[in-house]
Amino acid sequence: MCGFGLEISIIGDVKGEGTKIFRIFVREKQKRMNRVYYLMLPLLLCAGCGGGVETSYVINGHVSNADADGNIVYLSHSNGDELVNLDSAIVDGGLFSFRGEQEVPIMAYLRFNRSLDSLAVPVLFVLENGTIEAKMDTVLSTVTGTRQNVDFETYKARSHRLDSLRSVLHDRYLDLADKGRMTAALEQKMYGQDCRLDNEEVDLAYRFIRKNRNSPASLWLLESMQSRFSEAELDKILSEFRGRDKNAPILTDIAQRLRNADKIEPGNPYADVALVDMWGRNTSLSGYVGYARYVVIGFWQAGSDPSCRAMVRLGQLYREFGYRGATFLSVSLDNDAELWRETLQRLRLPAHQCMAADPDEVESCYALASVPAFVVINPDGTINSRNLTIEQLGGKLQELLPYRVRRDTVSRVAVKADSLK
Repeated sequence: MCGFGLEISIIGDVKGEGTKIFRIFVREKQKRMNRVYYLMLPLLLCAGCGGGVETSYVINGHVSNADADGNIVYLSHSNGDELVNLDSAIVDGGLFSFRGEQEVPIMAYLRFNRSLDSLAVPVLFVLENGTIEAKMDTVLSTVTGTRQNVDFETYKARSHRLDSLRSVLHDRYLDLADKGRMTAALEQKMYGQDCRLDNEEVDLAYRFIRKNRNSPASLWLLESMQSRFSEAELDKILSEFRGRDKNAPILTDIAQRLRNADKIEPGNPYADVALVDMWGRNTSLSGYVGYARYVVIGFWQAGSDPSCRAMVRLGQLYREFGYRGATFLSVSLDNDAELWRETLQRLRLPAHQCMAADPDEVESCYALASVPAFVVINPDGTINSRNLTIEQLGGKLQELLPYRVRRDTVSRVAVKADSLK
């Protein structure tokens, strides 16, 4: 700029033709500067963009528990079977930090050793390049800072709220039952409230996955929630994920589940699966199908309160429809046989009780959208309906097995009438 001002001052004394030469010179000088500017502009823009791309991460952590000082916080990643420590840091004055580079965002944990879990709740988050803020507490730990973690933390907060509401509802249910104040109408109402909260939780997860499909958090959530999505929802998610993470095991599992769902659509033959009865003997679903009776299967988990409540209601349906021509079979998807047997004893469930020899295989074969879930098999071994709720099951049984007066009841009524003559 100084050179430009000096040349103007020299030529500015020229008269006549000199004025024309001055103007031409200025225009040419401006053209040259414009060319230089346009050549430099992409470089300037690239330099600006490069400054906005994070190439490393910094985790600034705070632990609210004063007892955490001097203990080690681990930055860990799950390899599918176990947690692998990526880094560690000592808490000093309630603070800790990590620095590193992460080429591709992954799911990671901040945690203490299991023996020191009381110091703070472990937290799951997205490890990506950028500045990450972690707050570890004995009640709730959070991670924010980067966009993916802000979105994931928002989802977790909303999901936690729904879980809390369901927990309060469950506690109230137990309190009313213990005090003998539970009625059939109230139980039905509370069950409906629980179902609505569950549907909200599933819908929340579904919307997060679709909106954040480029985040590893969406794949993690999809893996943990896939059994609660319908085939239509899974098909929609799978179509949107095509071309990304083709080798992700969860996407392969979903594709297999959708293929299995096509195989057991109503009208198709049932899928035989291996079972274990209450006495530990190996059996199979084929041992219960046929015999000119409908087969009602309830898939459930002993560790799930909604499952337990649904199975109690299944027992009521068994007493109502069992004699009309239906075989009732409860199939537990638990891995803990002892918990299963204890729950059976506590709930005093009637009908046939079995455990799945391989819960994952059963869940995949029957493409279960949720647990508890109910399936009805026709007397000829074809699928009548599947993925029913307990309410839908009651309506279906009323449709298939309308009330018929039992023969022994008719005989007793006839005898009593004759005695009154």
